[in-house]
Amino acid sequence: MSWASELPTELQRRPTGLVGLTGLDVTYNAIHKLIWDSFYNNRRPDRVPLQFKVFPGDHEYPKCRTNKRQSYEWYIPKGILKTGWMNKHLTLVPAVVVVFFDLDWDEPLWKEKQMECATRVEIVRNSLQGRGTKVAVVLIQKNAPLPPGEDMVAAERAASLCSACDLSAKQLYVLPHTDHLIGYTIRLENAFYELAQSYYHGEARKVKSHRDFLNKTTHQLLFVRHQYKIAFFNELKQDSHTALKHYKQAYGHLLDLRMHDTNLLEIKTIAGFISYKICRLSFQHTAPLDAIAQFRKHIDFFKSRVGSPDLAFEHSAWMSKQFQVFGDLFDEAIKLGLTAIQTQHPGFYYQQAANHSINRKQLCRGLCKPLTQVFQPDPLESLNHLDFYGQRPWRQGHQSIEPPDIQKEKEGILALQSLEVKVDHSWLTIPLLSNAVAQFKKYKSPRMKRYLMVQMGEEYYHAKDYNKALMLLNKVTWDYRGERWWPLLTSILDTSLKCAYLTAKLQDYVSVCLEMAGPYVRLSEEEKTRIQMNLTRVLTNDPPEPEPGLDSGCVENARRLWQTSSESPCVFTMDVQTIVPFVECKGVFTAETFAADREVELQIYIRTNCQFPIRFSKLSVQLNNQIYNDYCKVVDGHGISAVSDGDFTDKDLYLVPGKTKLYTFSFLPVKDDINSQIEVTSMVLELGSETKKCALLRWMGGGGDALVTPFTSPPVTSRPPVKATGDIHWDSVGVRSKTRVLPRTAMVDLDLIHQSPCLLNEFYCLSLNVNNKEEVKIHNVRLSFGVKEDTSSNVADQTIHMCLDKPEFDGKTINRINSIDIGTIPKGGQSTKKLYIKNLQIGARNVFFKVEYDVSIETKQGAVTCSCQKEEELSLNTVNPFEVSVKLLSMKFEALDTVQIQEPFLLSPELNCTSPWTIEMSSSSLNMSSNVCHVDKVVQSQLQGVTLNKSECASECICLKAINSTPIPVSIGTYSVSWRRKTDESSPYVDTVFPLPTVNTEYIPLSVQLRLPAFGGVKSLLPLSYVLCNRTPYPQELEVTMDTNDCFMFSGNKQFHFRVLPGEPYELKYNLFPLVAGHVNLPKLNFTLLRYPDPIDAILQKMLPTHIFIKPCGKVLSQGT
Repeated sequence: MSWASELPTELQRRPTGLVGLTGLDVTYNAIHKLIWDSFYNNRRPDRVPLQFKVFPGDHEYPKCRTNKRQSYEWYIPKGILKTGWMNKHLTLVPAVVVVFFDLDWDEPLWKEKQMECATRVEIVRNSLQGRGTKVAVVLIQKNAPLPPGEDMVAAERAASLCSACDLSAKQLYVLPHTDHLIGYTIRLENAFYELAQSYYHGEARKVKSHRDFLNKTTHQLLFVRHQYKIAFFNELKQDSHTALKHYKQAYGHLLDLRMHDTNLLEIKTIAGFISYKICRLSFQHTAPLDAIAQFRKHIDFFKSRVGSPDLAFEHSAWMSKQFQVFGDLFDEAIKLGLTAIQTQHPGFYYQQAANHSINRKQLCRGLCKPLTQVFQPDPLESLNHLDFYGQRPWRQGHQSIEPPDIQKEKEGILALQSLEVKVDHSWLTIPLLSNAVAQFKKYKSPRMKRYLMVQMGEEYYHAKDYNKALMLLNKVTWDYRGERWWPLLTSILDTSLKCAYLTAKLQDYVSVCLEMAGPYVRLSEEEKTRIQMNLTRVLTNDPPEPEPGLDSGCVENARRLWQTSSESPCVFTMDVQTIVPFVECKGVFTAETFAADREVELQIYIRTNCQFPIRFSKLSVQLNNQIYNDYCKVVDGHGISAVSDGDFTDKDLYLVPGKTKLYTFSFLPVKDDINSQIEVTSMVLELGSETKKCALLRWMGGGGDALVTPFTSPPVTSRPPVKATGDIHWDSVGVRSKTRVLPRTAMVDLDLIHQSPCLLNEFYCLSLNVNNKEEVKIHNVRLSFGVKEDTSSNVADQTIHMCLDKPEFDGKTINRINSIDIGTIPKGGQSTKKLYIKNLQIGARNVFFKVEYDVSIETKQGAVTCSCQKEEELSLNTVNPFEVSVKLLSMKFEALDTVQIQEPFLLSPELNCTSPWTIEMSSSSLNMSSNVCHVDKVVQSQLQGVTLNKSECASECICLKAINSTPIPVSIGTYSVSWRRKTDESSPYVDTVFPLPTVNTEYIPLSVQLRLPAFGGVKSLLPLSYVLCNRTPYPQELEVTMDTNDCFMFSGNKQFHFRVLPGEPYELKYNLFPLVAGHVNLPKLNFTLLRYPDPIDAILQKMLPTHIFIKPCGKVLSQGT
């Protein structure tokens, strides 16, 4: 019963001290209203835990008992805890009463005002006579007070007012009505909070003082009561640790009580109160394990103490409430920061609460029945006005073991049972299950969540909310199908079928019937037959027969709903792959690929596993190209209930249980589907008539077995296995929902004639012959060729150029040429095209050659024009035709690192042929930079007409000089060679350009040239002439010294000092007389430039020859020889 298990509101709220405010006219006085709002509104967590209440000045507070008990010797308690005690101390008896009075220190009529204030205080004291409630006075003033000690008048008048009102100085306060009102209010609150704590501390001590008068023989109830009161006062005092200690003591005294049927309900009620307080404070102290341990101890002790068997449902109601309340406390603690785990969270407690609620409903059905007579007086008359919690209304205050009046006891039990019958238990259970589902979902326990959702659905069914029951059950059936819990699924589907029938939901009803008439549901054959018959009735616009075990009133209402729904036709679509129906469908393309000139063949296999044959009205297959849909249909003109005529035709959709039926469709693919996929998007089997009721059973893709999702296909064979009886073996039929249409095999040959490898930069010639091997002519022949590009990169290849017929290149590369029209090629004919490829980078390239054409083919449906194509790839390797090395030489053919400005030097490029084919040179040229020029006026290529075979070399020598004005690194320019492959004289010459190196240049102020004969003779005069040129704008002082040489005698200045003018060559002559023959060292002439800081001799020596050839003297023949 709810009255026996519900927790009172005052128990569940957080106890806070009550402060009464008097003297405030909050209705007509705006200042008083502001003061009240400052106390009452915006109670933030950082403010003291007090509750404020406005009382009239003459308010009558609950009277205190005047005859204080001096002894408990003859006192027999009537109960444990009075029903109004907690509410009295929470809302009626204030800890502090504050008298507000408008009075300034400079009030002219001070005496009269002081007397009026004292009168008000006296009235409040008289109302609280006998209670320890604290009284305080607050003076509402207009101005802010002066600092203490400065306002002597205020001090004198405050002392006078305290004396007149019989108050201590700590009970008189001033509240200035200024802009800082809230600050003064908070300070007053803190003072009131101290007074309230003092009051509740005193009240707890008063109760504790009674302990010495109690004995454990007759006052056991008082031990529990007093400990509970002490704990409650400590809660009001905000001393939660002391409160928890006394609650535990109260619970211990409670368990020591003698329990029997007459007082068990009261004890369980108070035990529930105290356990609630202990658990709540334990969670508040962040001790969840203590709270859980207390709750388990509480439940373990009381779970077997049922009490009167006739009222056993009360025990289940009480147990359900205990679990629910603890679940709420646990959940609240989690919201405040407590961490729960998957094996210990509030969901388990909500689940147990729901289980006990369900048990309560079952006990009610077995024990309770409505009253057949009215009892006078009514035993439940004072049910809502009990003196003590948990007592029976017809025997309040009795603590005897046996009931005082047996007849009244029986009447009371019957009245409670009658009251229980009126309770709709499902609506008590559903919120508990809903809370449990939310918790198990939060902590990721999917199976528990599904189990509880099934329970919720059943409770909604019992509560006659069939729509919600059906919705919940539909959400979980898929998981039970997937895990193959057939007994559980059968039970759920049975409830779903009843809900669908009672709500006349046609689609849900048909869906459940399709599944329950199948082979996997655990029902008898008679039941399955009945369900299939109902399915037939519904689709023929007849109302189904009611499900067994339904309430007659609900059945009548359902019949009216079905009658209404039969007045209009209804067509609906069902995705049967989400259920396990009695009909299965598979779609199979007979091949993975089809040629464009062949018909695509699609086979549809259908099997039923119901109780008796069934006839479908239409089979339609939807493909990704809707053009084919008209070719893939079967329409059965008979009704759903028509029997078979014995003849099987392609238009017959009459299916016998257990036998597989095959339907074959074929069609020619359209041109747009060549090189693409044809896919079965869905297969639809219509059950019923569109003019009445029609269910469109839809399988997505190629369907499959009803039990396996996703379907794992066995190997697909062109011909399905056939049993000895002639039936198709269903389990060996695979699913192939996709096929690809390939172009018709091209009957042409592509012959490529070329000489590989390709040379870098040349126009590589390929000759392509297209040979027609078809039986007829081919027309609209198109040729495409180009680079096979990498699909991972969207950047076009810019290092290869292609052209047709003529080798042309304007600097812009073309790497693909599409759809070159060749025209028509007769049967056995041939067409030839010349293609040119120019590779600008070495390496391998994949080049494709594709020929497309149209040909007319004869088929069953007449002449069809087919597009065919053939593609071949060529891996073309490109190599360098030759390698180039460049040398810089002095005029003495010595290697140079640095070139002198205005001095001649030699450039010698050398070409090494790496081509496997003979290379023919046309010319070479030097494209020089502006800082370099030729020394010779006429320059002619030395490579003109030269041919090179592999590994042969060719070189030429060019005389240059640097003409830049400052010594900087100078780029010589580029070297270009014009060449072609000698084997193909029709191809043009191509130019290959090589970059020349950058050289360092240096400036010298003086240059020297030695003029001498080509050779000399021994003992013959050898004249030498040194020509010096000053390259600076200033005269240069020069000193030369001729070294001695044993191979020569010479005449001339051995050491000579002279001046060389700018722009004027200076000639220095010597005559040498050779003494020895052979390749002889010339005497060395040393140079010293007096005005130049750096030594110049080493640089000038590089410009001069060092040796000369001296011929020996010829012998003179004698005359006789």
